[in-house]
Amino acid sequence: MDSQWFSPTARSSTMGVATLAFPWETTPLGAMSTWGESLRQIVRMCFSTRFPVLIAWGPDLTMIYNDAYREMLGTQKGLSALGSPLAQVWEEIWDEIVPLVEQVMTTRLPVWMEDTPLLVNRSGFLEETFFTFSYSPLVDDSGDVVGILDIATETTEQVVTRRRLTLIDTLRDRLQQTPGPLDELATTAAAVLSGGPDIGRCAIFGRPRVGTTLFLAGDAELTEQVPDDLVRQVMSTRTSRMVGSTLLTPLTATQHGDAEGVLAAQAASTRPFEASLRSLADLAAQAITGALRSAIAQQIELDYRDARARVAELEIARARESSVALQQSLLTPPPEPDHLHVVVRYQPAALDLEIGGDWYDAFLTKDGATTLVIGDVAGHDYRAAASMGQLRGLIRAIAYDSALPPSQVLERSDQAIEGLNLGSASIATVVLARIEQTLPEDTPGRRTVRWSNAGHPHPIIVRADGSVEVLARKNDLLLGVLPTAERRDHTVTIDNGDTLVFYTDGLIERRGAAPEDSLAALRAALHDAHLVPVDDLATHLLETLAPGHVDDDVALVLIRPYPEDEPRPAEAGPNKNVPDSVE
Repeated sequence: MDSQWFSPTARSSTMGVATLAFPWETTPLGAMSTWGESLRQIVRMCFSTRFPVLIAWGPDLTMIYNDAYREMLGTQKGLSALGSPLAQVWEEIWDEIVPLVEQVMTTRLPVWMEDTPLLVNRSGFLEETFFTFSYSPLVDDSGDVVGILDIATETTEQVVTRRRLTLIDTLRDRLQQTPGPLDELATTAAAVLSGGPDIGRCAIFGRPRVGTTLFLAGDAELTEQVPDDLVRQVMSTRTSRMVGSTLLTPLTATQHGDAEGVLAAQAASTRPFEASLRSLADLAAQAITGALRSAIAQQIELDYRDARARVAELEIARARESSVALQQSLLTPPPEPDHLHVVVRYQPAALDLEIGGDWYDAFLTKDGATTLVIGDVAGHDYRAAASMGQLRGLIRAIAYDSALPPSQVLERSDQAIEGLNLGSASIATVVLARIEQTLPEDTPGRRTVRWSNAGHPHPIIVRADGSVEVLARKNDLLLGVLPTAERRDHTVTIDNGDTLVFYTDGLIERRGAAPEDSLAALRAALHDAHLVPVDDLATHLLETLAPGHVDDDVALVLIRPYPEDEPRPAEAGPNKNVPDSVE
């Protein structure tokens, strides 16, 4: 069977090897040697990314998927789903997703679903899950829609965590409105906790002095599964215990002596019992025992809020510590090449971070060329900043040492991202440019700008006569998507007094604004830019288009050549080109 077109890609993953060995001739797709070029291309793409990707192709929507998607299939579907019809593998949720599949295949328009709840059977039981995914149409060599592309990520952990925090908040609020002894608080707590998507059944027991029996409120049937002696043992030892599938957690209202009672909880049938459920039970027990201290109920609430604030402060402190370290190493002053004024700016989006996913770089390569980079990694938190730092250093090292044209530097960067397994977090838009001095006997002061664009907003030139030119060339694929992507170089010349503007999309993109309107606003902001010093122009652009903290980070690089017989333009202040916190 001729599968050489896929063999190099297949060897990089478990599912690639499995796909290569699968008897496709037994499916409607036929042998791999008969697959059309459209299917081959999308299959190679599927196995060239670490993001979860599913291909459903042909009359039965036969499944092909990569390692990351296989992880979402659980312990039972796993390899068995390969080559199977989509409706068969996901039969338990087919009624929910088939309208989306049909919509994509009939309208040829993609769909996007965020944190969608799905009750799947992937590990031997019906399990509550949440997914964010996009379905896109796939066409064959004739242009007919014959399948869908599913790019997905599981968000179950994030959704469940948010839901459980909301549950604890609700429990605390209800308990604060129920002043009284433990039996009244138990009734309120059992009503809030029982029958939910996380705790299926619960019961609350108390010391005999509270009532005639240990059981106070909740599911009475649990008393048959939890012996009284075990409840008393948990109260006396103040230690959690498991009996069958029931977790017993002590209600410790005081620092010494027996606990006041016991919370018994069972996980909902659609949620696997995991360590986080134990944490949820602990938080619920703390809420109940906290409410027992009616004399200091207000202080308990304040303590709870303070605890959450301290956790948030620790997260912010950790992020800021990472941010400052990145600032020191990444937001560096630009070089000062002869007769070339380079100005840089950076403005973060998040109030609690000094740096995010956008970046700039300006340096002289080994052969003396001025090299400029501007890029954007998705996100503006410390994770995006970390990925940005890796990518910035990678491109800088390759560009400095190789003296290659920009397109080849980006091609080598693609290969390095794949080879170093940096993953989908390193997908970014990038413009890489070299400014090359023409020979004096040609046009004095003229320079050639050679650049390559990986999906980034187009650079702009403001000519010395005030005209504005958008360097709208066809963009190449984003960096980090396909290690074999071919890239192109473009050239343009700039003369003394021209201003070259590189920027990230945070400068122009605004929620609800059309792209053409955003670009028009930028062109308007560049009116008379040739009459303004470059430092002042950079400040003007930020104050006009991105005042304060906006939805996205903003990075700027402005370059203006000036004649050899003129002094270097004065800057507005020391290290004006670099954010204050780096000085």
